[in-house]
Amino acid sequence: MTEAANRRKQTRLPDTSSAMVRQRWLELLDLSYATRRVTQQEIEPGVHAVVVPAVYRNEARKDLIEVEVRAATSQVPEMARGVRLALERLSEFTLTLPPDYREWMGARGQDIAAGDTRVTAFIDLAYLEAALLARVWDSGVLVEFGSPLAFFRRGALTDYANVYEAVVAMVFEGRSLADTADRLAPEILKRLQFYANAYHQLTSLYAEAAWHIDRDTFVMKVPRTHLSLALQYWELRGGHATVQKVLKGWRTRIEDLLQQQASRAGYELPRTFAA
Repeated sequence: MTEAANRRKQTRLPDTSSAMVRQRWLELLDLSYATRRVTQQEIEPGVHAVVVPAVYRNEARKDLIEVEVRAATSQVPEMARGVRLALERLSEFTLTLPPDYREWMGARGQDIAAGDTRVTAFIDLAYLEAALLARVWDSGVLVEFGSPLAFFRRGALTDYANVYEAVVAMVFEGRSLADTADRLAPEILKRLQFYANAYHQLTSLYAEAAWHIDRDTFVMKVPRTHLSLALQYWELRGGHATVQKVLKGWRTRIEDLLQQQASRAGYELPRTFAA
């Protein structure tokens, strides 16, 4: 067992596998369909679900269903930072999910997608936040959790993650909290390093300007003038094509500003930024 895994075990951080999470989801759905009643179950610590199967919604009176749903929901333990998610309302979320995201549910997933079977997931964001903190702790990253965004700081640089969207995607794809943290943490650390590399490149290529970082912005100032330029480095969060477009735009803005000052001083500056 790795050191990180040992630490998660000792501190009771999320450690359920995605395979086990999918199995528990399917067991809950099968139980609900077999008993033709409202059912409730813990999927993993920090995640619970209440299911109202399609057949029961068609057979029982609406008021009786509501009573049973309230009774099932009352069995869900209190959560430090709980969110409630109705699986049939996927269309309300602008998420990029894999084409087969619901295939693991089989026919049950089709019933949920059609709105016939109602499933409500209860997720405690505190579990995901603790798992993320454990995974970035050794990298010198400070974390400030908010809703829906969590902010990750290393030195003067900051990145963010939408933890609410992360758990929504997690439920729809049948993944665990540990798996979700394992995916998010490297992405965060990679972006922080990318921002650092971009800043180093800019300050090296345009050393004639004064540079500093102000929250989510690279700030360039032309010495002995009031000229300055703010570059919002979160624009670099997109894919390769987006990043190249952003960097190209930055090069143009930086060199135009430096050339403007050079013209005032009566000399020309070379265009120094290499593609």
